[in-house]
Amino acid sequence: MTNPLAADWARVTGPEGLEILRCFLAGDSDAAEPMTTIINAALAGDYDADYAGSVDPEKIHVTTSCHLMVLALLHRLKGLNSVQFYKDDPLRYVRTNCLIQRMLGFERLTLGWPVYGFGAEMLGQTMIYPDDQAPGSDPGVTLLNTDNWREMPGYDANHPVARAIRENLQHMARLSGIQPVAHMPAPYSLAAEILGQEPLIGALALDPEFVCEFLDLIVTRILTPWCADLVANVRDVWLEFSDASGSPMFVGPQNFLKFAVDPVRRLIDENPWGERVFVANYRGDLPSGAPTRGRRTKRAAQASNISFDSLLQAKILCCPQFLMRLEADAAPLADYVEAATNLGMSLYLGIGAVRLDRNSVVDLETAKSELSQVASDRAQTIAQVSVALSAMGRKRVDLHWPGDIYIEDTNVETSVELIQAVLAGVGKSQ
Repeated sequence: MTNPLAADWARVTGPEGLEILRCFLAGDSDAAEPMTTIINAALAGDYDADYAGSVDPEKIHVTTSCHLMVLALLHRLKGLNSVQFYKDDPLRYVRTNCLIQRMLGFERLTLGWPVYGFGAEMLGQTMIYPDDQAPGSDPGVTLLNTDNWREMPGYDANHPVARAIRENLQHMARLSGIQPVAHMPAPYSLAAEILGQEPLIGALALDPEFVCEFLDLIVTRILTPWCADLVANVRDVWLEFSDASGSPMFVGPQNFLKFAVDPVRRLIDENPWGERVFVANYRGDLPSGAPTRGRRTKRAAQASNISFDSLLQAKILCCPQFLMRLEADAAPLADYVEAATNLGMSLYLGIGAVRLDRNSVVDLETAKSELSQVASDRAQTIAQVSVALSAMGRKRVDLHWPGDIYIEDTNVETSVELIQAVLAGVGKSQ
């Protein structure tokens, strides 16, 4: 390594490295050479020892999945397309994801990938792989239909996607020293990927018995053996299922309770590793148009027939480790503080991707100030819950999931300046 910047980890992850990354992502050609040098050093393993290390458990941290940003970066620098990036070299994948998170200033590392597309592809779904964007299922060619759904293939541990995910997790555990998190599609969302969103939504009303049988088959034939394979090969792995399609705001509260929650509970209740299963991305904590707690009329309650507390309890059934409030959730933050405190659960709070999207910002300085204050307020809220839990004997240092702030998506259009505003806001609150 000849470049003195790339040889100095403190400079790579300090203001100098951050400015190079910001400029390169903004299209500054002068930043390409130093950015390439840094990436090459990471690919050679020069920074491997710097990814490990325990973060301060008493601090509130910010986390995010940044694989979309890394894909765009490597496409520009190395000419990698999305097939090569996601599947050809798991060690490269982990190294570059860890590097960019560190350069952005994230202390608590995470690892993500195109969870819904990967789950469908592993079963044989026809995929679309753009050069510089995440893959997705081809909406015009679904794998299954209501006639042949029983022919759904079983889990294949040797499939390239299954192998890539397993190796991603093994490398992440080795380099970071943390308990890795496997991101997998939950039963309902996987069903939507391979059957199609519209046919599945229609079947909820017209043939609910079929939907239940289809979801049961997915749990038995795909997800249970997949989890068992990961548990057997990745030490201390957590099994996070993503289920945006099954969220209350998309399928409705009643369908959420009936079709999304029950199959996830099967995975939790029927398996020895079930305590490591959770779903944390259900969106929508109130029936559409319902007043928030304290302003909910008897008529509104009768009309929706579902309360915030019922939806909250269902979400907790699928995520027993901690309580998550996402940007799309409408109930007041105070309700989550009360629930987390009463239940003895740590609190995670999401910040929506659109807040940090450079294309949605009219006045950057105003947006930075607002985001910094939002992040500070939410960090203080998490700290308030942590203090209450500590008084119950549940200290942050003893919790697998102590409570953090989660930026819900980071990609090439995410403003680096706004990421820094979130980090600064959390920092000034502690």
